[in-house]
Amino acid sequence: MKQVIKNSYLKGFRFSILEEASTFFKNQKAEKSLSIEDTFGDSHYCYVCYHSLTREKQFVLSFSSDENEDNLNFLFWDNMFVLDTGNNVYLLDESLNIKTSLETTTPLVGLYLISNEKLLVLEEAYMRIISCNGDILKAELFDPIEDFSIKDNLLSIQTSEENKIIELS
Repeated sequence: MKQVIKNSYLKGFRFSILEEASTFFKNQKAEKSLSIEDTFGDSHYCYVCYHSLTREKQFVLSFSSDENEDNLNFLFWDNMFVLDTGNNVYLLDESLNIKTSLETTTPLVGLYLISNEKLLVLEEAYMRIISCNGDILKAELFDPIEDFSIKDNLLSIQTSEENKIIELS
């Protein structure tokens, strides 16, 4: 099933050999492309973004990771993209320039779009709210999450030591 977001969809390709991934990436004819070279791992991913109606290639992304593809995240955010490679979260502009890169210190729980201006990056023991410019607006370290919920712009986190409520707005 194609998942269409903003008239685009992604098709992922996984390679076990870097040379195969590099050759595939170089053979893609797209206006915009980005190979993130400072990523490492046994799996090499290429994602091709297509227009949902014309199937024209819009861009190609390539990176390496030790994560299973099911654990990776890609988020369309207004005129930007957020890419999780398992070790880093990259904020990319429409031209595929890296606006910022956040190293994840604990496994990523997920990404949550608060508004067009703010994004929550939630890890198992750390959270950050970043602006659309890549600035960190709020950051907090805590014990590993046992349970959490989001309601009315409040993030409730339960750890073995405490219950925290963090305002997201």
